[in-house]
Amino acid sequence: MTNDTESIKVNEKLTLYRRANSKRWQARLLLQNGEWHRFSTKTTDLDAAKDFALKQFYTADFRKQNNLPESTRKLRRVAVFTRNRMQEELDAGGGRVVFIDYISAIDRYLIPFFGNMDIAAITVNDLKDFDKFRTKKMGRNASHSTVNMHNSALNRVFDEALLRNWVTSTIRPTLLNKGVKTQSRGSFSKDEYEFIYTRLRTWHKETTSKKAAETRIVLRNYVLFLANTGVRHGTEALGLKWKHVSWIEQNGKTYLSIYVSGKTGGRDLIARDRTRDYLDRQRAMNVDLADMTFDEVLAAKVDDWVFKTPSGVKADLYNLIRNFRSLLVKHNMLESSDGKARTLYSWRHFYATLDLGRGVSAHILGKQLGNSTAMIDKFYSKLSPRMNAELHSGRKHLQANSAKKRAKVLEGGTVADKAFKMLFAGTLSEKALLAAVGAGKSGYTATEHITMLALDAFEEDKLSEDGLMSELNG
Repeated sequence: MTNDTESIKVNEKLTLYRRANSKRWQARLLLQNGEWHRFSTKTTDLDAAKDFALKQFYTADFRKQNNLPESTRKLRRVAVFTRNRMQEELDAGGGRVVFIDYISAIDRYLIPFFGNMDIAAITVNDLKDFDKFRTKKMGRNASHSTVNMHNSALNRVFDEALLRNWVTSTIRPTLLNKGVKTQSRGSFSKDEYEFIYTRLRTWHKETTSKKAAETRIVLRNYVLFLANTGVRHGTEALGLKWKHVSWIEQNGKTYLSIYVSGKTGGRDLIARDRTRDYLDRQRAMNVDLADMTFDEVLAAKVDDWVFKTPSGVKADLYNLIRNFRSLLVKHNMLESSDGKARTLYSWRHFYATLDLGRGVSAHILGKQLGNSTAMIDKFYSKLSPRMNAELHSGRKHLQANSAKKRAKVLEGGTVADKAFKMLFAGTLSEKALLAAVGAGKSGYTATEHITMLALDAFEEDKLSEDGLMSELNG
């Protein structure tokens, strides 16, 4: 030590020293793992310094014999190592996408609460207090999945400490999860969807903050994208790059294919046709892509984020959340009619509900959303009978059969056939139909063929009762 004025060896593993610019004695303790543990004795008296250092020495030896860590660190320091390790893996193109959520949990929850605690001294009671802290910070009880995510992030911090011999497996606390059972989020109706995307066209003009305005411009396209793809908000959607978007061809038709990577791994999905317009608006606001067409960007497999603001930075997750919430609060839409909170994630629920209402099977929907069929059934099976009431009642089947029979009946080329075709298509009025078939004219008699068509028209509300009677009785 070039800066030491004195160095006194207490024993084979313990040395006292004093720097030239300090009167207090410092100590170096060689641990069993080969690392040096340095600390201040906090005194200028040599004998007192020896006593203090020896206590540390015997404490370390005692901790080793009892399977305790010889030294420990504040959780804040370990968490920084953990966060940096995950970020390095992400920056290198590796790691798991969920690392983004773990890093966020470390910064927003773990460090603020546990930061100044020795990681080896964290107890079950501390974990219970953390749950209270989290509830107060969130303004509600955390969901089961949120608690699981926070536990996973904390486990990675403990893994880092274990790797560095700052904790041992015997004193590592068992993490708790008493989170609220996950429920489906509130959704939006079709009318609410139309209101929101219409409102978002000018939402950016109602703020004086440039950052907020640019976030709201992206938010418009972001909401439309979520509602028309079923992609998970956050990790999947904001992780999308132009190279992940492509055209595919099937049976002579082209479809917009999107590859996303989320908590269930990577998957390809097909976006609704109108999604092209929303993505093209994102392309146009990217100064590096403004001179290219949408198809040229896709063909070039551009390695750039899709959801970037006009300033050229990737849209921030929490800014999107904050501005969308502000819009819902402003229009008293924060909760759905059943009292469930609505967030950007609700667009995934909106997409799923819409598809199930169209008769899409849980299996096919699960492939699109990246969920198991069991998960789809768990959250949406209770909705299926209501969304498909026409199908379950048998009316849809009967209407389909009726349409087939009518098409066969109308294969004839008479004036009456033509008139009824136009009536069913909504291009001919009831009054014009009666005139065309001759109802009310002298000598008119309803044939069996006309009677059948008139009854079908009456059954489907295309013909009034008076009109029916005119058809039958002339």
